[in-house]
Amino acid sequence: MRALFERLESPAVTGLSARLSAGGADVTPSALPDLYRGEPLVVAARLGKLDGTLVVEGRIGDQPWQASLALAGAAEGKGLSKLWARRKITDAEVGATLREIERQEADRRILELALAHGLVTRLTSLVAVDATPSRPEGVALTRADIPLNLPAGWDFDKVFGPERRDPRTRADASGAKLERTGLAVGGEWAKAVATRAAPAALAAGPQLQPVVLPQGATDAELRMTIGAALLMLSLLVMWRTRSRSA
Repeated sequence: MRALFERLESPAVTGLSARLSAGGADVTPSALPDLYRGEPLVVAARLGKLDGTLVVEGRIGDQPWQASLALAGAAEGKGLSKLWARRKITDAEVGATLREIERQEADRRILELALAHGLVTRLTSLVAVDATPSRPEGVALTRADIPLNLPAGWDFDKVFGPERRDPRTRADASGAKLERTGLAVGGEWAKAVATRAAPAALAAGPQLQPVVLPQGATDAELRMTIGAALLMLSLLVMWRTRSRSA
């Protein structure tokens, strides 16, 4: 923290300004911050062509300081337009906060820059649209029932009635009953979740192994009984305490 405060109290260059010899350049940020040792100075500008020089001026202590950069030898880069647009959006936000421009004008600039460069701001957001078709063109829609599990202790016939049971739930050739383990949303019931052996294998007499599903119900009745007993015990202790005090 001491090193951070020492650097903040002693900037390397102050009073910075940047100007381009080529006319019509849109430079951002509009007000350059002080430059500290070990940190870069980033200036974004929109130009008609790479020509002329960039001149950066400031003061080191009490002495003037200046640096020039020829734009003709600049290297190619990607994403510079988005960097310039983000800086312009920040300039609009700062200008509205300092009341240098009206809030409506700032919002107009932000919206225009964000839509032109595809940026996320407080006025814009990105929406992902999946253009991949979910089914081939010309294929009719189909309906599939999703099986749902009954909570532990629930009986299918008591909840839905025996007439709603799937007629496909029956005993197999080996005598092992195929019990339903799920329900389905819609008019049809899902198939029983059990491994059905081939008819030849069933004739040989293998026993079907039931599928063990996780149960989501809790022992609510036991918990309620314990809670009522603890409540009665606390009332008895409170009554005895008050009796002794009296």
